[in-house]
This record gives sequence, structure tokens and C-alpha cells, in this order.
Amino acid sequence: MMRNIVLTMSYDGTDFQGWQMQPGQRTVQETLQTAITDFTGEKRIRLKASGRTDAGVHAVGQVVNFFTMAQYSCNDVVRALNSRLPEDVVVRHASETNLSFNASDDAKRKLYRYVIHDGDTPDPLLRRYCYHIRRNLDAAAMHRACQHLKGKHDFHSFETKWPNRLSSVRTVSHIAVNRVG
Repeated sequence: MMRNIVLTMSYDGTDFQGWQMQPGQRTVQETLQTAITDFTGEKRIRLKASGRTDAGVHAVGQVVNFFTMAQYSCNDVVRALNSRLPEDVVVRHASETNLSFNASDDAKRKLYRYVIHDGDTPDPLLRRYCYHIRRNLDAAAMHRACQHLKGKHDFHSFETKWPNRLSSVRTVSHIAVNRVG
């Protein structure tokens, strides 16, 4: 019986060339697909993801689904995949859903977080997870300025190839600039 398995995963994107498979490149999709194929023995595994990341981009809760005939429990799927994945990718959760679910088409919203470390001295422990700028930024002014992006807008001018989607109109429901520490 065909099953639709949904995975929630995290990865450190530093050493990946993004999500989508690319010949001769290490990608998250290729890495996960190889682990699933190895585990299930099925050669025609196709992953659908809630979004694609660029090279070097990390994910905390990426949602992915795939179809399988394998009858393993979802707990076994998590354990088996994590034993086959490299240390920079982890499956946090697996569940079974209806056959019509598609992580790409059914995504309702996405959360993006950009981290900037400002000041004279970079922190070597943060170098993979934030952008360093050597001057102090005015977080309050940045927060005020970005509020103009809230709401429904056409982001066509930010796209690299047109048309690459049915619509470039998006709704930004929350945007904030916060200073931590």
C-alpha cells in the first residue's frame, strides 16, 4: 500500500550547494534522497520540499514529503534515516499523511531568519551562522524601515528569472529587527 511520509528536518547548509539536486554538486535533496533509497530499497523516490534553499543556507524546520511502499513505523524511519545521513543533516520528525499532501504546494507560510553580527571583532563560533559587519548598526531604525514590507506586495523586481512562478505577489505577515545580547 502506497504511503505519503512527511519529514521535518534541519541542516547546516554551509557545505551544500542548496536544496535542489545539481549534477556533480552536494545538495540536501540528493543527500536525503540517497538515504531514503538506501533505507527503503526503492529506486524511484522523489522528494517534495516546502521550499528550496540556496547554497550555504541553513534550515531549522524544513518540511519534505515522499511516497513509499515501505511499511516501517515513522519512528523507525527517523532512526534509520538519521543513521544514514551525514552529521550536517538530521530528520527531526516523521509522520504519515494523506496521499494528496504535497509539501511544496501545500505550504501555508515560511519563516526566514537573517542573523547579522555587528561590531569590530568577529566571533569565530558564529562565522557559519551569521553575517559579520564591522560597524554598529541601528537596529531600531532598521526595524522601523522594514515595516513598510509588511502586507501584500508584488516582489517581481526581486526575482532572477521571470516568470518562475504563477505569481510574484506575497504577503509578509511579520517582520522584525531585534538586537540580542
